[in-house]
Amino acid sequence: MLGRMIVMKKYVGSIILALVLCFTLVGTTLGENNIINSMDFQGKGIDLSLDKAIEIIIESSPSIEESKLDLEQAEVDYDKYRRDLRDVKKVINTRDEDSIKYLQSVKLLEITGEYGLESSKRNYDATIEKLKAEVEQAYYGLLQAQQLEEINKANVEIAKDLYEKTNKKLELGLVPKQEVINSELNMIKAENDYKSAQTTVKNAKMSLNMILGHDVMKELKLKDELKYKEFQLEGIADAVSKGLLNRNEIKAAVVGHELAQVNFRITEKKYPDITYQYKEAKLDLQKAEKKLEDAKKGIEIEIRGNYLNVAQKQEEIKAGEKSVELAEEALRLSQLSYDVGMSVLTDVQKAQTALLQAKLGLSQAVLDYNLAVLQFEDSIGVGRSAMPSVGSQGGGEF
Repeated sequence: MLGRMIVMKKYVGSIILALVLCFTLVGTTLGENNIINSMDFQGKGIDLSLDKAIEIIIESSPSIEESKLDLEQAEVDYDKYRRDLRDVKKVINTRDEDSIKYLQSVKLLEITGEYGLESSKRNYDATIEKLKAEVEQAYYGLLQAQQLEEINKANVEIAKDLYEKTNKKLELGLVPKQEVINSELNMIKAENDYKSAQTTVKNAKMSLNMILGHDVMKELKLKDELKYKEFQLEGIADAVSKGLLNRNEIKAAVVGHELAQVNFRITEKKYPDITYQYKEAKLDLQKAEKKLEDAKKGIEIEIRGNYLNVAQKQEEIKAGEKSVELAEEALRLSQLSYDVGMSVLTDVQKAQTALLQAKLGLSQAVLDYNLAVLQFEDSIGVGRSAMPSVGSQGGGEF
């Protein structure tokens, strides 16, 4: 019995010691993390322009570093390819460019060798464009959140002013108590909307900090503004031409088509047209042709769609600006009418709500417009999609 008690004491002691060690480690870990015990952002605030935000992400992103390493490897592979090509040309009759040996040993090597370096360069550019788009969306998202916060703050002031006027009218016996209650409820709703907008700002700021690699609660002061700056759309034909020249998807489809053409030329020299090898190579060529044609049409549709989207957003902004102007005037008139007893509280509240919705709608239209412009510009450049790798044996397979 005594032995069991001693063993039990040792067991309990071991558990207590283990718990102490665990709590010590947890406490140390938490201390080392320096977690901010507040929802207030820290520091004086970093002055951050959109260009600076893009610069930060390009300098620090692991994706960029990975693309740089891929590009360096591609440059090494390219040098090796050039040496291999020189060696091959020494033993191949380069004057007969239609021979099977030339097509297999030289032509396929040239296509895949040149493509390897170019695709790495293009993928590096596409990685930058993708990261820029991510930062731009987060940056503009925070700008809009801050704008909505100001809009809701102004709406609170309108609601408070209306509440004070209603109270004075009650004191003079001009309105019933229910009207004061309604105006107070309107003010409470406006205040809640304002608090919700403040929360949205904090979430947007934390998201941007995370993307930039900052501490989550670091204060940011955005230098740019969310405003409408007219974008001059170029001719649609020129835009489509640029896209077809620049986009990674087109270049990949072109190389696939070239490989399929060479493979078909090799196959038709080796096999009669009744064999499955010939028919399969011909089918691969047709597929590559279809893929290239579809890629061109798809890019053209995308560019034209983005073009229309920018133009539409411009019109929405003009309509939104007019809506805000009319809503402000309607609220001013309804307030004057209410002050002299010619209208009721609900008329003013409807005008107030209409102005709030008009301002919110205009803010969203400006955000959508800015993002639409960025998307249009991306669609006529290299784009955001990486190029696929290509097998050294050709066949149009990626």
